[in-house]
Amino acid sequence: MLVFNCTKAAADFFTLKRNGKKISPLEAPPTDSVSGSEVANVLNAPTVPISAWLVHEVNVQRKKVLIAMHVETRYAMVFVGIQKGDWLEFTNQLLERLFNNMQFFGEEFEMCDEESFEEMFNEFIKLHPKPYFCQRGDRSVQSHINDVAWQFEDRAYQIGSLPDGHEECASFDEWINSLIRSTKQKKDYFHPDEEMFLDWMQTYSELGDNEDKLIRQLFGSLRRQMMHAEMVKRGIPDDGYFDEMNDLLNQAINKYNEEVTPDKLNEVTPDNVIDFNQAKKRKLH
Repeated sequence: MLVFNCTKAAADFFTLKRNGKKISPLEAPPTDSVSGSEVANVLNAPTVPISAWLVHEVNVQRKKVLIAMHVETRYAMVFVGIQKGDWLEFTNQLLERLFNNMQFFGEEFEMCDEESFEEMFNEFIKLHPKPYFCQRGDRSVQSHINDVAWQFEDRAYQIGSLPDGHEECASFDEWINSLIRSTKQKKDYFHPDEEMFLDWMQTYSELGDNEDKLIRQLFGSLRRQMMHAEMVKRGIPDDGYFDEMNDLLNQAINKYNEEVTPDKLNEVTPDNVIDFNQAKKRKLH
């Protein structure tokens, strides 16, 4: 069951008035709460996984921007340029981007290919044949959406414009979902992109023994690669630089020790000799 819980701002965005009549996709909430798993107000509803989202609308640079956040994982997506009342286009864009992002991680980690992802796609459609739109909110999720909205507005201000098209919005999604978050339900900090991919694989595929741990390790490796690439881009020396410098220093010290008398080997190292291991530790802290 795919549930889009809408704040009042989002509910107003999806509602149109034509000939004095309201046209809206909103209906009675199909579950007992935003984060609940108990089905309500749906006749003969089968027991299926619930993919619940909170949708909010904000104004940025005099344009309406929709922000959707997955309740369980806090995975967020932003949408610019959707016409007021066009809930179908919103749904299509969200699903298209979600599928693309999950397929990217699956192929990056060599956990799925075109054929196996097609099976997951079909499973998703089978479990969520239609979206449900309803009006209600959640304070915890809303606080994270507010942070996403602030980050989005700040980035738009720095760049000077809103994202232009699907790909630029997806680029912001990629960045915002790599940031750590926390909730009362989870003991530790977490990354929304990592949690969403795990949720996706557990719900629409079959994870083998310890594959969840493997996925977390793969995400950790991917983040280190991205951090290294960013450091290179900014011209910041990484750990390899300090390791190389430390090796060169040790070689120089060893060569020096081979040339001095044994008595001098027992002397205390002077204070002005740089220990690159310590320098590296200070830099990291």
